[in-house]
Amino acid sequence: MGDRVVEMSSCDAGVLVLPAGHIVACDPQFDLVQSAFAQPVEPGEYPVFLAIEYHDVALVMVQFREGQPDHWATLAPARFGVDSATGCLMDRKVARTLLRRSDAGKWDRSWKRIEDSFADNDGLWANVCMHRESGANIVAFRTWGGDGTFATYWGYAANGELLCSVTDMFLEFGVEENSQAT
Repeated sequence: MGDRVVEMSSCDAGVLVLPAGHIVACDPQFDLVQSAFAQPVEPGEYPVFLAIEYHDVALVMVQFREGQPDHWATLAPARFGVDSATGCLMDRKVARTLLRRSDAGKWDRSWKRIEDSFADNDGLWANVCMHRESGANIVAFRTWGGDGTFATYWGYAANGELLCSVTDMFLEFGVEENSQAT
């Protein structure tokens, strides 16, 4: 690929509220039926940061603890597919709520709230409370390069503590390959 510098900007997308501590990554428009990652986390609120490149989200990081990862791992499900150029992270509780809304024909109202939040954030990301009682939300983002299958990596400290997760829509594809597609 050769040496090439890619400039990205970062963005604070608020927090991901996880009342059950089980994260689901999926396409919120076409695939709400996804398993939660095998790595549960303590229920709580965790900062979400985005790396933006060429008006799309290239990386999404959820920070569970301060620190720099010593090593990385993938966990089942290691990847999730996107057919709407939109991915999201949410608690398993929110995924179930949204699936029930979809089955009841009420998904359009939920999606309208997500679209409104996208509009408030330059069309790049949305952060919307979806479960009033728990405060659980959905953090949705436009995926760099559009549709695809994307991996999530889990960063651990040397002592084995989970520090963060990073969902990658950019690095696996290679800059040269995706530069031609945009």
